[in-house]
Amino acid sequence: MSDAAFKPGRRLMLVGTFGGPLGEALTLCGTHLRFAVLFSAIVNVAYLAPTLYMLQVYDRVVPSGSQPTLVFLTLALAAALFLLTYLDRMRGRILLAASVRLNQAFAGRIFSRALASAARGAPIRLNQMTRDFDTVRMAITGPAILAVFDAPWIPIYIIVCFMVHPLIGAIALGGAIVLCLLAVLNERSTWGLNRRAAAAAAVSSIGQDSITANADIVRSLGMSSAFLGQFEMARANVVEPQLEGARTTGGVAALIRFLRLLLQSIALGAGAWLAIDKQISAGAIFASSMLAARALSPIDLIVANWRTLSAAVTAYGSIREHLGPEDAPPLTELPAPGSRLSVRQLTIASPPGGRAQPLVDGVSFEAAAGQVVGVIGPSGAGKTTLLQALANARVCDAGEVRIDGASYTDWDPERLGRFIGYMPQDCALFPGSIKDNISRFDRWAGVEAETIDRAAIEAAEAAGIHELILTLPQGYDTLLAPRGRGLSAGQQQRVALARAVYGSPFLYVLDEPNSNADAEAEAALMRLIGRLKAQGAIIVMSVHRASLIGVVDTIVQLRGGRLERFGPRDQVLAALQGPATPARAAADKVE
Repeated sequence: MSDAAFKPGRRLMLVGTFGGPLGEALTLCGTHLRFAVLFSAIVNVAYLAPTLYMLQVYDRVVPSGSQPTLVFLTLALAAALFLLTYLDRMRGRILLAASVRLNQAFAGRIFSRALASAARGAPIRLNQMTRDFDTVRMAITGPAILAVFDAPWIPIYIIVCFMVHPLIGAIALGGAIVLCLLAVLNERSTWGLNRRAAAAAAVSSIGQDSITANADIVRSLGMSSAFLGQFEMARANVVEPQLEGARTTGGVAALIRFLRLLLQSIALGAGAWLAIDKQISAGAIFASSMLAARALSPIDLIVANWRTLSAAVTAYGSIREHLGPEDAPPLTELPAPGSRLSVRQLTIASPPGGRAQPLVDGVSFEAAAGQVVGVIGPSGAGKTTLLQALANARVCDAGEVRIDGASYTDWDPERLGRFIGYMPQDCALFPGSIKDNISRFDRWAGVEAETIDRAAIEAAEAAGIHELILTLPQGYDTLLAPRGRGLSAGQQQRVALARAVYGSPFLYVLDEPNSNADAEAEAALMRLIGRLKAQGAIIVMSVHRASLIGVVDTIVQLRGGRLERFGPRDQVLAALQGPATPARAAADKVE
């Protein structure tokens, strides 16, 4: 199939035809699946070869005593079986290739969609979504789909059974109906159990990730026994419905296998009865048994793979909820910003189950190049949420953030991120070297090592942490554990500050940048802010210590998610404390 078949417009049209991400998956693997279906058809036809061989041997070779005919039939059977084996292997390899193509096409989209969902305040767990996708992928391209491909041949084999004799056909047809009813009964009895197990597994996984991520706290506070009980209960909620479903499926599968073998023997006995009555030939006796077995075999395979198919349906429901059509085409590449930041009626709603009032409610203000904006307010005022929106880490529900007149939605998020230096409260360092963390892991984006080294050192020097990094055992190549373990809280914060400075962005969003800073680190931060201001950058930071008020030009005061005051620093501080001095106001009110 040509590459044109997979252009975005064509892809979206086909998605509409088949419906949702599964339709797109089938479209991407259309060529592979068509060949697999074709090979399955040939394989199923080839499965008739042993039956035909037996008929010819008993009905033609034995009565005539023709050895050349026997040799010819044996060679023909060997060729048919070789073709059957070869095509069966080839369809397996084709499905493996389809699996690889699905992974290439959807893995990136799953990652991007998980990040986008987190930015909207409704995070999707990437690991869980990946597991769901792998479940669907394995069902579409694994052994389970082969059973589905073989199922349409059940009527063909039943027709052949009728051609041998109506009684043999009736036995095969009746057996197929009974086995299908048992398969439906199995589905109805296990569907709810499988959904319960999947939901419980997702909840259990979230809890386990949280516990292991905070293992030091669990141990220090003596909560191991409590969480062990919680863990065992969560596992029981997963395992019990799985066991019940497995018992049901196992019982039905055993019954189906028993009935299939019984019907195969009944067909053999019926063939012998008919042969005695001279209604069919001697060769048809064994052919009857083989045809009945082949007609009922796909049902047995479907039930044997039922857990895989059922899990795939459940996983697909989860994927369909989160993974929509192909992302929008690339946005126009806007010029680098350098003049102003505008916030217009910014509103971010509370997550489901949270407070009724939005986290940020209709906030508006502006900042120009070379300006430092301090965000103050009591705990829960919405400072962190506002800064997340300014850093494009959180998508607003209403209103907009504009940089140089262009809305954030007009920017490609990856390119916009290069002009934003964001430092969150929790630092959020990642497993990797210090240089990787400072350089935003640019080496994985194909940036030259020399460029990364130079920019990372410049950022560390600007953040005042270069000398400290050199004292570490491996310097910039020192590896960090998850959550930045290996460094103190103050050191982690300074590495996060260097990461924000990396690449000389235009907009800096700093959430309590001196919360873990000692006197030396705070002095370095003050120098950095002065330097960035002189370079024409915009700095927006939440302030909880009076020491940073001196470098602030304007203040945004929040309360309950709403803008209470905005204006020049001295004017806002004077309004807060009346005749009190700015330093006194800062000490009393800045949080």
